[in-house]
Amino acid sequence: MKNPNIMFTRSIPQMSKARLIRSVLALGVVALIMQVSLPGAQAYDLSSLNGRYADSFSGFEPPTQPGALLPVPQPISGFGAVYEVGLYTFNGAGGFTARAAFHFSGGVIVNADWSLNPLFTGTYTVNADGTGTMTWEPGHRRHFVIGAGGNELKYIGTDPNTGIVVGGSMVKQ
Repeated sequence: MKNPNIMFTRSIPQMSKARLIRSVLALGVVALIMQVSLPGAQAYDLSSLNGRYADSFSGFEPPTQPGALLPVPQPISGFGAVYEVGLYTFNGAGGFTARAAFHFSGGVIVNADWSLNPLFTGTYTVNADGTGTMTWEPGHRRHFVIGAGGNELKYIGTDPNTGIVVGGSMVKQ
């Protein structure tokens, strides 16, 4: 008795060698195209940040003078706003310079005329997965993630000396 579910067993021996070779070649080409077009994981290093990046952040400054101990937790209503725009230049080897202007909720704009150039310098590290840290004196720190193949950064920043906490992003110019 014949099994009706096996329909192709007789057609295989009749397949020509040329047709078999064409089919195998076609599958090989498809596999090659898929291998070439699939994006691979990018490994990052210090050279992933190189050149100028436009920066912008917003955050909060504590309600007391810098250095004063704050009771925990502080109500958010006591904090003031802080904003920044800047131009950061990374050297691709772990160092950066920054020009920046800051606005504090009290109405003070620091470096409004951009005359302090650079306003500060610092160092940075980059891990293979695109995460990293920027630091500069006195105690400023930003933890970041590189995005868009090195064309942008997303970060959070803390300053233990002033209590300022920020979140922002940088875009390569």
